[in-house]
This record gives sequence, C-alpha cells and structure tokens, in this order.
Amino acid sequence: MQGSDKAELKYTATEIYFNGYTITANLSSGALNVCSYEAVSNSTTVRKISNPFLDATPFVTNLCTAILLIQLLFLLFHRLPRFFSELITGLLMGPMALGANALFSEYTHPMRLTGATETLTNLGVIYYMFLVGLQMDLTTIRRISKGAWGNALFGILLPLGMGAGLFHLLPGKTHFENPLGAWFWSVALTVTSFPDLAQILSDLKLLRTEVGQMAISSAFVSDIASWSFLVVTITIIDKDSSKGGNYSDLCIYSILTGVVVCGFITDACGSHSMIGAFMFGLIIPDGELGMMIMEKLEDFVPVIMLPAFFVLTGTRCNILDMFYNINPFAVLGIVVLACLAKIISGFLVAMYYGMPVREGVALGVLMNAKGVLALIILNVGRDIKAVDNQPFAIMVMTILFMTILVKPIPLWACKTTKHFRKYKLRTLQESKPNSELRILACIHTTRNLSGILNLLELSNSTEKSPICVFAACLVGLSGRTNAMLIVHDENRNSSGQNYPPARGRSDADHIISTLENYERRNQSMSLLPLTVVSPYTSMHEDIHNLAEDKRVTFILIPFHKQSGAEGMQQENSSIRLVNQNLLTKAPCSVGIFIDRGLSLKIYNEGSHRREKLNFAMFYTGGHDDREALTYACRMAGSLNVSLKVIRFLPGKEAIEMMDMEEEVEGENQRFVDDMYLNELRFMTMCNPSVTWVDKSVNSGDEIIIAAKDLADEYDLYIVGRGQGMIKPFALGLSEWSNCEELGPLGDALSTSDFVQHASILVVQQHSVSTMKNKGMPQHQEKAGLETWKSPLSSRDLLNIVNHRKKTDEEDD
Repeated sequence: MQGSDKAELKYTATEIYFNGYTITANLSSGALNVCSYEAVSNSTTVRKISNPFLDATPFVTNLCTAILLIQLLFLLFHRLPRFFSELITGLLMGPMALGANALFSEYTHPMRLTGATETLTNLGVIYYMFLVGLQMDLTTIRRISKGAWGNALFGILLPLGMGAGLFHLLPGKTHFENPLGAWFWSVALTVTSFPDLAQILSDLKLLRTEVGQMAISSAFVSDIASWSFLVVTITIIDKDSSKGGNYSDLCIYSILTGVVVCGFITDACGSHSMIGAFMFGLIIPDGELGMMIMEKLEDFVPVIMLPAFFVLTGTRCNILDMFYNINPFAVLGIVVLACLAKIISGFLVAMYYGMPVREGVALGVLMNAKGVLALIILNVGRDIKAVDNQPFAIMVMTILFMTILVKPIPLWACKTTKHFRKYKLRTLQESKPNSELRILACIHTTRNLSGILNLLELSNSTEKSPICVFAACLVGLSGRTNAMLIVHDENRNSSGQNYPPARGRSDADHIISTLENYERRNQSMSLLPLTVVSPYTSMHEDIHNLAEDKRVTFILIPFHKQSGAEGMQQENSSIRLVNQNLLTKAPCSVGIFIDRGLSLKIYNEGSHRREKLNFAMFYTGGHDDREALTYACRMAGSLNVSLKVIRFLPGKEAIEMMDMEEEVEGENQRFVDDMYLNELRFMTMCNPSVTWVDKSVNSGDEIIIAAKDLADEYDLYIVGRGQGMIKPFALGLSEWSNCEELGPLGDALSTSDFVQHASILVVQQHSVSTMKNKGMPQHQEKAGLETWKSPLSSRDLLNIVNHRKKTDEEDD
C-alpha cells in the first residue's frame, strides 16, 4: 500500500524549482501553487546583513510608475473621466503591455513580493472605503424624488438579471455550477459610482439640469445598494471562516489608526477588512471632525495609495483570456449587452416621466459611470475564486468601454436639446414693467452680504412686479473635491450632496443663515439660498449655467476690492477673474456693485422715520446706460429713494472732434436715447423723487468735474459700463483706466477721492443678436411705434447733423 500510495502521489502532484520559485501542481484538482525562496544569512557582520530596503524598491518603483502614468494619461485624455486614465494605467502595467517584459516585471512587481504588494494595496482600499463611508449621508435618502427612486431601482434589477444571463453565456459548465460568480458579475453591472458621476456632471455642467439631478440622486441609491450587496455577500460567504467642535491632531490620527484596527477586527471575524473600515467611516458624524479627516486623506488616498490597486487589477487582467474557447463576436455581443442594461433602464424611466428622448439616452449612459467600487467587487469575486480570468477580463474591458462613452454621449444629447430651454428676457430693458424680475445675487464673503441685501431691498419689489432672488454663496474649490450646487430649504437640507469643504464652510454657513433669516423677515420678495462650490477658474461657467437654469434677467456681483476706513484695502484676484469671465460670457445683464457703507446709511437711524437715500444716474448714452437707467428708475419707485438722472450731451467741441462716420453713429445713438428717455420721463413724471438734468460737456474730464461738484450729495452712483459711449467721452476717461470691468466712467468714479464714501453700481447690458429692436422694450413695440423697427438711413442722419450744425452756428 505504501508503494502504491507513493506512486499515486508521484502522478497527482508535481513540484519543480525555477528561477528562485517552487511551483507545485496538483494534477487531480488543477491547483497550482507558486512559492518563492531566498537565502537568509545568519551572520551578524554588518556587511553581510541583507538590506531590507531592497525588497521595498520594486513596490516603490511600481507605485511611482503608476502615479506618473496616471497623470500623463489624464493630461492626454482630460476630456474623459479620470477613472479611464487610472484603469488604462493598470492595464498597461499588466501582462499584455509593460508587464510582459521580464525585466520590467522583475523590478516593479516580482512574484516573490506579491503578498506584500497586495497587503499594501488592500491598505489603500481600506482607507478608500473609509472615505466612502465618511462621505455618505444616509439622511439624503429621504429627500430623493420618486423619479430618481424609480430610475435607481429599475437600474439595479435590470442589470442584475442581464448580468446573470450574460455570465451563463460564457463557455464551460463551471459557470452554471457557480451561481456566486454570476452574482458578483451582476452586482458589478449595477454599480453607478456616485463620486465619479458627480465629477462628470460637474465637468459637463449638467449638475443643475433635470437629467443631472435625477442621475446624481439615482447614483446615490445605486451606490448604497451596491455596497450593501457586497457587504452581505462577503458576510454570508465568510461566515464559517472565523478565527476568534475642536479636534486635536492626536484625535485625528487616532481615528486614522482606528480604521486599520476596525479592518483587522472584521478580518478576524471572518469578513473582509474593508467592511470594517466602511462601517467605521459611516458612524463618524457629519461635521467639523469629518471634514478635518477628509482634508487629511482626500489627496493622499486617491493619488498615492489607490494607484497600486489599479496596477493589481491590471496584472490580473489578460485580454487574451476574453477570447478563450469563445467566438470574438460573441464576446463583443456580451460587452454591448452589458453596456445596454443601464442605458435601457434609464431610458425607459425617462420616457415614463415624459423626458425628451435624447435626455433619456443621456440619463441611461450617465448611469453607466463606474468607479473603484466595480473593480473592488470583481477583485473580491476573484479572490474567493467565484470569478475566474475570463469573466474578470471581459467585465474589466466592459467597464473601460462604459467609461469612454459616459462623457461624450450625454454632452451631445444635452447640447442638442439645450436650445429648447432658452429664455428671452435677458435684459432689464426688455422686461415688461409688471412682471417678475429674477436676480442672481453672488456673494463671496460675509462682507459682501449686507450691501447686496440692502441694494436688493431698495430694488422696489412690489405685488405687481415682484422680485425673485437666487442668492448664491460662492465657495472657491481646491483639491480633488467635486464641484457641487447645494439648494437650501427651510430645514437646512441640501439637494443631495454634502456641504462645502471645511476651509469654506464656516463663511458659507454664516452667509446661508443670514440669508434665511432675511427671507423670513422680508415678505416682499422671494429668496432662495444656494451654495455653489467650484474652482475659481470655472466658477463663471457655473454662474452662467445657474442663471440660464433659473431664467435670470440680472446677475449682481460684488467688486473684487473690499473697501475700508481708508478706501480700497484688499484685492482678490480670484474674484476679479470670475467677474471678468462672467462679463464676457454672461447669459443676461450684469451689475458690479462697489459697496462703501450703503447698509450703514440705511440702518443707522435714531428714530422710526427713515430719510431718503440720494441716488445719481450718470447717463452718457449707449445700451449699457439704458440698462442702468432702467434699473435706476425701478429703484426710484421705492419710498426710500430719491433719484437724479444727469444726462451728459456732447458739446460743440466734442462734436467737432468726431469724423463724419462717428458723427452719424452718434446721432443714431442719440436718437435711440432720446426715444427711450422720453418714455421713461413720461413713466416717472408723477414721481417727485425723480429729477432729470441735461448737461453739455466736451470730454470725459468735464464729466468728472461735474461729478466732483456733486461730492457728498449722493449715496449711490449708477452708471453703464460704457459700451456705446461716444469717442470724446471715452478718450477723456481712458486716463483713469485701472479696472476694465468697470468701464471708463465706473473706473474713474471708483478711483476718485470725492466719491470714496459713496457706493457705485456699474451695469452691463446683455447683447442679444436676435433682438429685433435693441433700443426698445418689447412692450413698446406692441404699442405701435413703427419708427423703432426701421433705423434711420444715412442720408436722413446726415440731414439731421447738418441741420443741427446750422442751428448751432445761428445761435453763435
């Protein structure tokens, strides 16, 4: 018996030694074990002791190579999600590319160090899971709409069924005998990565659209469901394998150490170590503590620790395994059907809720946004031998294909339907008198708050012409945190995302609290507080999209310099960049407000009687001035405002400075101005608070002299940005040019000592190329003023010019 046993063992097990490795193959079960061996010196001599850092060199080389490749690929493919660059890096370092080179493989991930490499990789996954749990706010589930719930549930059930069916299409009877593999495959298909989708929607500027809101809410539910599936599955599988306000840095580091401890405890109990880290992150309360921990880890974990996980995934994925014993067209069909699961579910839900077809397609494609979670599920399935090489490789390539499509298709679909949502009332001058005025007020710091709120209060919100204010607290974003929009309701709840980073949260909370208190006190206007978290370089795009989404007519922004007791004290270049970009690309009219204590003049009163504030409107001509005058006349309807409109007309010397073409254009502009001012004079003739003055000047310098004579008489100066100003005025004011965003006259006033205690509002009118009558509101056109529809001919304008010259000569 002993001899036959030895003979049987001889044929069922084979052991060979190769290049420092012991390879044992069990022929009966097909198992293959590979072990490494090395010579260890027992000598105590320093020169003979082995260097322990040599074993760490391959891992460090591997990690540095991965980080470098990710950054390089992200620069090349910046239009695609970052996850694409990370996954491609893993595949490039796998057996089909760089990993096929024996020398590269030996110096980056030698087989003898596989255990140590996987241990360090799992450490990165543990901390990633901790961050996921830390960022997850389960209370958000209560605020998710029915449409998002339907999309999420249907987007889970359909991929589950389709994933199981496609898994069984793969060759080999073992797939039918392994339902656990089909389950892991299906769960990986159900994943919609919430963090990755939030970043994609932010990049595409779709976060505030109907598609974006439904997608992000559905992704939140899908993310929780996928994590739950993974936790329950691992717990069931491993149930039989059990082995037995101010926070200091010490507190933070103790918690970070606790992440590893929780992972060790759950691993000792028979579950996966990342489950303990996830649960530990979930139980930490949302607040300052959570934000401080995130700031410690949000850059280190994704940038430094996770690349090793993508490399591990790449080394496990061999593309040739996809086509083993199966037709390549069948593999292609499986990949396409796997991609269609989420698209079909999202499209059907969108059709049920009456969304456009293109937006339905966009919603479905967005739900295919994958991330680290999908790869974690596949790797766990492979670790427990539920998913072998072929399904693993097919699903990794399917995820890669989904990631490639997740940005271009939604961008195309939503751009083609965007023109249907365009709005017409983009200027104050176009708006009807008795209609709602929508204003987007932008607030960067608490110092902007009081002045803008009081300017809005003086904007004369009435029952016939109410004002709806969208007050946006703008928080500058840095690091890898996703851009976001937070809509605050009366219970201080957000629209589905967490609050801003700790670095901007304190000011934001104070601003939002003040806005909510103001809304409760002031019943004359409706006010919706918002928080916009975005990088300063692209913040103007978020403001632009928010204004279009809310159909805003006027955007009010603070000046980039802060005034103090001695004038301008601080300058914020980031805010200036936002203002400059917004003036160039705004979808409606814009006002820059320089606040110099307007709020103090309103509320610093010794009795209940309120004295009127004196406003001055300097009118030099052009569409910016017409827009500014429209807003000034609206404020003049308030009982607390007295308005003086000073129109500066070109004198004889100014006219002589212009050539014939400029003179003709000036007469055309003056004719339009006359028509519009006459109408406003008629509208305000019963308002004693409004006075009109015409003053002839020959240069911009004389305008400044006239303004100097009015020093200390006015609390607010209102001017246009100067588009359309005649050449003599512009040349005289160009010497004062310092801030182009204020225009010639606004810049001159802001730097003048005689108006250093008065606030200034500079208005730019939105330029509408499709507007039939640029100088006339729509309600005037309906009144039958046909003159506005046909501009004067050049011959008519020349006759007018010659007639006025002749009149001036006779007067002389």
